[in-house]
Amino acid sequence: MQTKRAMMTTVWGAIFGIVCMLQLKYLVGTSLWPLGIGSLVHHSVMGLTIGVSNIRLHWAPHGLLWGLLFGIFLVILYQAQPVTWGALAFVIVWGFLIELITTAGFKLKGEK
Repeated sequence: MQTKRAMMTTVWGAIFGIVCMLQLKYLVGTSLWPLGIGSLVHHSVMGLTIGVSNIRLHWAPHGLLWGLLFGIFLVILYQAQPVTWGALAFVIVWGFLIELITTAGFKLKGEK
């Protein structure tokens, strides 16, 4: 069950990473390398981390917590870029949505 959960959260992280790649390219006008590809890798790793995490929290604050932690990292990475605070907000939402879809939608709960 934990393997299915880790795979599912990683896939959703990659999907949201692609969404962010496309937003960076078409809405902000940045190139896909390095920011776009970095977002894809970053969000995929966030999804994997959410899937394998053993922190004992309800799924909603668990997703928000990991989104916030990964978002802070992204803000540091994007310093002086026009997407800095928007990136933080999106990553927090993506962390929440990864948990929502995986736990509430597909019923793949983390270990307690």
